[in-house]
Amino acid sequence: MSGFLWVPLAVGAWWLVRNAVARRAERQFEQAYRRSPDGVIIGAESIRLSGTRAGAILLIHGYNDSPQSVASMAAALNARGWTVWAPLLPGHGRTLQAFGASRAEEWIRASREALAQLRASHDRVAVGGLSMGGAIAFILAAEHPDVVAVLAFAPYVHASVPLRLLDAVAPVAALGARYLSSGGARSVHDPVAGEQMIAYRRSTPGLLAQLDRVVRAASASLPSVRQPVLFVQSRQDNRIPVSSAASAFEKIGSTDKTLHWVQETGHVLTVDYGHEALERLTADWLEDRLP
Repeated sequence: MSGFLWVPLAVGAWWLVRNAVARRAERQFEQAYRRSPDGVIIGAESIRLSGTRAGAILLIHGYNDSPQSVASMAAALNARGWTVWAPLLPGHGRTLQAFGASRAEEWIRASREALAQLRASHDRVAVGGLSMGGAIAFILAAEHPDVVAVLAFAPYVHASVPLRLLDAVAPVAALGARYLSSGGARSVHDPVAGEQMIAYRRSTPGLLAQLDRVVRAASASLPSVRQPVLFVQSRQDNRIPVSSAASAFEKIGSTDKTLHWVQETGHVLTVDYGHEALERLTADWLEDRLP
């Protein structure tokens, strides 16, 4: 009988270690950033820039990061006259605990609400986003044919086998570790930009399962996207294979679609090397599509 006692004791000891490691990660992240009274990390707030043109642009940040990742793009588009709104998605830009409690439905719902507000105040609205934000932009464009254009920066519309497998085993995987390293350093090649990124750099098995749900919905929506699309992808993207990006681009239903490849940049190409050229390209592409 005593031999069997080692099993619950070992499990209990592992559970204590698992939770201690998680709490340490939470404390380290909380200590790394200053926060405003509402709990949002300073620098990760929503971005609202009023423009002089009639058109407006909704920019959606990616999974694990914040509007800071699209701030330079937002400023560049606003400098050309457009109103730009980059909302902070639920769970992001706060604490690891808040991130872990957020869900795909909340991210998409918040984006829908932001789009509704822009559509209420502007006759012509374009949607865009980075990574998961690009995926959500496709979902919104498919739902609202009156959206005039889509800007997709390394859109996460590739439902990889590992991500789908994790969706199925997330509850079991969570028993092993509460937080997983995201490997975010490889997503930004520019070391200065990488250091400045406001991102969790950690995830949970459950959150990755939520990301998979966004990816699946976005992938299914691609044939219904009829608006002009600018699809920008790096050939050195550490998260999305070149073949997957090309395949996703082909599924888009629009007849006015552009696939632009960039070099020497990682997945977060809106902050990486050459982002200034990307901003000019994006603004020039929009000129004929969003007055």
